[in-house]
Parts: sequence; C-alpha cells; structure tokens
Amino acid sequence: MSKKTTLVGRPSSDPDIITVSNPALERSEVRADYHRLLLAWFDSHKRDLPWRKTKDPYAIWVSEIMLQQTQVATVIPYFERWLAAFPTAQALATADEQQVLALWQGLGYYRRAKLLHAGAKQVAENGIPSDAAGWRDVPGVGRYTAGAISSIALNLSEPLVDGNVERVYSRLTADSSPAKELTAAAWKWAEKLVPAQRPGDWNQALMELGATVCKPDRADCDRCPLVSKCVAHARGEQTRFPTPKPKTQTVKLQHEYWVVRRWENGIPLYAIEQIGSETYRSGSPEEKGRWWEGMWQFLRVGPEGAPPGLVDYKDDLWPVSLGSFTHAVTYHRITVSASLVDLPEKAPQLSETAFRWVSMDEIDKFALPAPQSKIITLAKRDSR
Repeated sequence: MSKKTTLVGRPSSDPDIITVSNPALERSEVRADYHRLLLAWFDSHKRDLPWRKTKDPYAIWVSEIMLQQTQVATVIPYFERWLAAFPTAQALATADEQQVLALWQGLGYYRRAKLLHAGAKQVAENGIPSDAAGWRDVPGVGRYTAGAISSIALNLSEPLVDGNVERVYSRLTADSSPAKELTAAAWKWAEKLVPAQRPGDWNQALMELGATVCKPDRADCDRCPLVSKCVAHARGEQTRFPTPKPKTQTVKLQHEYWVVRRWENGIPLYAIEQIGSETYRSGSPEEKGRWWEGMWQFLRVGPEGAPPGLVDYKDDLWPVSLGSFTHAVTYHRITVSASLVDLPEKAPQLSETAFRWVSMDEIDKFALPAPQSKIITLAKRDSR
C-alpha cells in the first residue's frame, strides 16, 4: 500500500484508506475489503453476550439503553433480571414506576429507566417501530440507539457511532479533529461503510473492535484485523487519536441526611421521603439533571440545618454522626454525611403524606439511590 504524508489534524488522503472525502469510498471493492476483514474477525472473536442471542427489538433496545455509560460486565446481570421481570414492552408498560426504578437500582443514571418506561408505553400502544425514523420518535431513543436497533434487530442498513466507533474511525484515518467535528465526520464515514448484508454484525464488529482491541489507553494493533489500513498505526501515533477532549472540572457538593428514627412496639421505624421536584434545591445540579427523581431517601437536611419538617424542633433533637463517604455522579463528587436522630416523645408526628415510616426489613422494597443504600449500611452498623 502506498503511503503519503498527511497533515496532522486532517484525515489521510491515501487511496486505500476510507475517509469521508476520499473517492475510494465509492468503490465497492474497497468497502468489501473492509467488510471481509472485520466481519471475519468478529465471527471468530466476538464476546458471548446475552443480547447477541436474540433479534427481539425490545431486548436489543433494553440492552442499548443499559449499556449507555455503563460497563458490559455490570449490565449483564441487570439485563437478565430485567427481561425476566419485563419480558416484553407490554409488560414494562404496565409496570409500576417504583418496580422499574427498583429493578434499575445500582445501574445509575435513573433517567434512562424512566425514559425506557415511557418509551415502552408508547410502543405498547403504537407497536414496534419498523425503521430507524420510527425508533427515533420513541422517548429516550436517539440516533445511535435507533441505528443499533434497526441494524441488529431489523437487519436494516443503518449506521451507528458511539465512542468506540469514533475512536476506530479517528485512528484508521488519523483524524484529530475536535470533538464535534470528529463526531460528524465519523457519522459520514459510518454511513458510507455500513453494508446491505449483515449491517448489524458490521456495527457490532466496529464497536467490538473499539471495546476490546482499539481501546482508549492502549491500541493492541497486533490483534487488529484492519491494521494494514490504519494511518495512525503507520505513523506509530495510535494513542494520539482521537484528540483528547478538554477535561470537565470536578464539581464538589455536600449532601447531609438525617436518619430519623422512632420506636413502635419495640421496633425501630425510619422516615423516608420520595424525591420529587420540590425536594431539589433551586439551580442545583440535582435539579438540572433530575437526579434520582421518583426514588426514596432519608430526610435531606435543608439550609435551616434540619429537614424541612423538623426545622421547628431542631433545637430539641440531637443528631449523632453515623459517618460520611463520597459518591460520584458524572463529574460531581458528593460528600455525603449521615446522622442518626431519635425522636423524643414530644417530637412532631411527621405527616404520612410527606414521609413514610418503614422498618429496615421494609426499606429494601423501595427504589433507593446508591448513596441511600450506603447510609443504610452505616445505620445498621450503629448499635444504639
């Protein structure tokens, strides 16, 4: 293969390298060579994953939503439990939101579960979409997910680009464009390359290559089926591509909770509240991101130094520290502190409409964000 010197920051113009603007992209034999090499590798090296054993659009949809910003190993048991509980879109559509959130508990990014639930209601009413355009009308389904479902489940020649595909494209073509431009170029490249035959396998193969061989921190070029076509490899500059995105600055937050306890017939009961729009601080990251909405938490301490329902009684209550820990949500680092508060006899009867009183045995039935589960662990360690 002849090689030409290309400018850093611009895709290669070599005749055998497929870039968006290269005329070679229009030659079927060039595209066929890529298809042959990558699909043969995929057939021999693909991972055995549960969602690859079905062509059910609903199951593929669930897997793709779960896999967003979540590692494959983490998703597998959740995927299997989800399909056991909600085997069809109709089953999910009729489920209670608390069931949905409880089953999602631990995967994070709970808005995905709420959108999946809303999408299932739409699909149950209107039927499974038959193409990518139809899927993009479903709540929570964007261009990538629509392409994945359409190609993998429906065998339609639809492209997709995720972080893995974008990285493979960037290294194959030595495209060091900044993030937005790179993503746009990768989509055009993917549109040109997606085959009419086995489009789903092709898309999965591109993602598999990025996930297992052409990884962010290390490119295992000796195992790559497309190494002979890779400009970055030819230059010895694999890890320079893609151009690193500017680091998002970490935002530090403080969350304080009271584990409010009262005793009933010798059994300790704890107050929990449902997280809704009224529990968010105005302008806070939680409000903007709708973190954990619809789930349950121990009583959040407000600006007055006590949960809103206990502000008038805070001077009579003695919080005892249970400990603290850190929790991450996207680029936010939250220091969570928890205190135990035993209600005295003269303390208020908290409204059952605002709070629920539950035992530790009952609390597992509620959908709880990860920090609340950690607070439970701290509370159970306390022997008071």
